[in-house]
Order: sequence, then C-alpha cells, then structure tokens
Amino acid sequence: MINYSWSFLELFANQDELISVQYLLSGTDGQTTVQSSGNHTFSPGVANKPLSTIVESDLVQWIEKDTTIDEVNLIKLGIENQINALEGPKKVEFPWLAGTFTIE
Repeated sequence: MINYSWSFLELFANQDELISVQYLLSGTDGQTTVQSSGNHTFSPGVANKPLSTIVESDLVQWIEKDTTIDEVNLIKLGIENQINALEGPKKVEFPWLAGTFTIE
C-alpha cells in the first residue's frame, strides 16, 4: 500500500482568492519512494475560503478533489505507476528447479 504525503511549496493568489499552488507529492511503498511536483490551478469555486483563513489541510482536500476524476486521483496514479515500474519484474529461479538440490 502506498502512503502519500503532500507538501505545498508556494501559493499564488489574486487579492484574497487562492488561484494555484506549487506542490510536491511523495509516495512511499516499502523501501521505494517517488516524488512528483507541479503547479495546480484550482477550478473555479474549489478553493472557497478567504486566503487568510486557509490551512494546509484545506489545500490537501482541495487538490485531491480537483485532481480526481471517476474516483482516480491523476497525480497519485502517476506516482503509483512509477513505483510499479521501479518494482517491476525481478529475476526468479526456474519453477521446475525451485527447492531441488544435487548431491555430488
């Protein structure tokens, strides 16, 4: 199971309205960690609080909501695909030789 952690590097606003964020998303599965960074511009009405009252948990909620389509978060999907590629196929023994030994 992948554990995700959002960090927000910069906020961009127009007067008292949050427009976009620069983010860093880390995904960790066991010993493998992948990061993705980018700039996300919120859809109208998503960031719906005055700038001075926004807390980090609001940003997490809004970016997750705004980047999810059909219950799939597109940024998290990219992280998952990268982790799966890194953890890809590994060398294995021939199945018919597994557990066998020879006496010399």
